[in-house]
Amino acid sequence: MNIEELKSRFSKTTKLLDKVSHYEEFLTSSENKLTNEMRDLKYSVELYSKCSEIFKKWLEDSINQNIESIASLITSGLTYIIDDQNLTFKVKQEYKNNRIHMKFVLEQDGTEGDPLTSFGGGAAVVVSLILRLCIMQRMGLGNLLILDESMVALANAYVPSAASFMRSLSEQTGVNILMVTHNPEFIQNAHVAYEGFKSDSLKLKCIVNSSP
Repeated sequence: MNIEELKSRFSKTTKLLDKVSHYEEFLTSSENKLTNEMRDLKYSVELYSKCSEIFKKWLEDSINQNIESIASLITSGLTYIIDDQNLTFKVKQEYKNNRIHMKFVLEQDGTEGDPLTSFGGGAAVVVSLILRLCIMQRMGLGNLLILDESMVALANAYVPSAASFMRSLSEQTGVNILMVTHNPEFIQNAHVAYEGFKSDSLKLKCIVNSSP
């Protein structure tokens, strides 16, 4: 092997080493870049996790405040209308499949039951009425609630209190209640009441108007 061949091989080896060196630099740079990206991703994951925990806590607190407010209002309504049964309305939260499930409960002297079945139809209609008004107000679902003889399950003894409470609740929430009824107590407590009668066509006659 002559000197020229040695020079040629040396030159090729040098070029190959340069390529290896450049490739090593490229790999080192890529490794550093990936390391930085992994560090940033880890920080983002930790940040999102903390934000998620904060948001979840805020949401739970917000839900609890709304629940407590609604439960308190319903309990007040029950106490005002059905004043001889000592009823308390509660909302119990349960976590199932990472979701909050609500359970409505009526309690009387330490005994709990289903509001729809355990304490008579009167309690059920009172709970239903106040829940609908609360949902309409909080979710912005308009300001008109239509009731068609919805309070017939309420015992006669509680009707005067129910009529008074409905008027007050409508004034406080701003939700208008349009009610079809034959009960004079609800008619007398209405802001405006019409009597309907039919001859050739349906006609309305204003019989109460206490609006300002």
